[in-house]
Amino acid sequence: MKENLTEKRVTSFDVARHAGVSRSVVSRAFTKGAIISDTARAKVLQSADELGYQVNYLARGLQTKHSNLVGIVASALDTPYRARQVRIAAQECIKRGFRPILLTAESAVESEKLTSLLFNYNVAGVIITSAEPSSKIITECNRLSIPIVMVNRGSDISGADCVQMDIDQAGALAYQMLNEAGAHRLAVLMPRVESYSVSGRARAFVDICKKHKTPALVFTSSDQSYTAGLDAAQEIGPSIDTLDGIFCATDLLALGLLDGLRHNWNIKVPENLSVVGCDDIEQASWCSYQLSTIHQDADEQAIAAVNIMLKRIEDPTMATQTYIQNLTPLHRGTTKRPIRK
Repeated sequence: MKENLTEKRVTSFDVARHAGVSRSVVSRAFTKGAIISDTARAKVLQSADELGYQVNYLARGLQTKHSNLVGIVASALDTPYRARQVRIAAQECIKRGFRPILLTAESAVESEKLTSLLFNYNVAGVIITSAEPSSKIITECNRLSIPIVMVNRGSDISGADCVQMDIDQAGALAYQMLNEAGAHRLAVLMPRVESYSVSGRARAFVDICKKHKTPALVFTSSDQSYTAGLDAAQEIGPSIDTLDGIFCATDLLALGLLDGLRHNWNIKVPENLSVVGCDDIEQASWCSYQLSTIHQDADEQAIAAVNIMLKRIEDPTMATQTYIQNLTPLHRGTTKRPIRK
């Protein structure tokens, strides 16, 4: 039966008094790896349950060097791939005994400000999937011994651990898939706003096309969304007779482009045009699209980021880690079936 302590918040002092132990014993009972007897821990947990006590992890973090809070700074949460990536990262943090704080930032300036804000909470680590922060922020993380992991933010970031897709492989796979489908008059659709992975994979595609003496036309969109792909169809439509294959730097762009070309230009895919996307979001496999795409595993990236962060917490002196994720080509209904020799 719970005591009537509704007039005020139940504190660790209340639990200690109820259990007949010191406050330090209460603290150890809720600290992973702390030395405490099974009997003492059972008494504390029983008293905490009876009183309705909740650990104030924020206060605990401010009193110690680090808390069990992890900052996740993310952008573009309206995109299916990023939303899944962040969700899996948060779930993995919780599974490992940490509590994620999600902050959204759509620019490098916002990312830097929000990452600085996390320092006030003595976070145990930071995972960044938004715009790359400045070297100043990374230096500050290193000074405070706060692990910082960048996901798809770049390969030459000094002082931070990285998890990223292989952008050169993405460009090469897109060319290979279109070539296997018999497409040789190629184009790429990419957003005007620069980003490491999306812009990088598009440029890698252009480079591989040049290497094979098959120059690719470059079309740009306002961003990497479905609507941007739909709008881009109006520009690409008049040039469609000169193309038989196009690589869209994201699946959302590809889905928008497909709808725009089919409904406004009566383009048949893949009969008239082969289309390849990148990411393999859930919508790509929907019956109305069956988009051929390049699979990058959001779950694998998120779990890798958390694993590296935890390793750095355990060993702050370990060498900087870079996890490169391999990609998988997926031929579906928007490319002609590869001809097997």
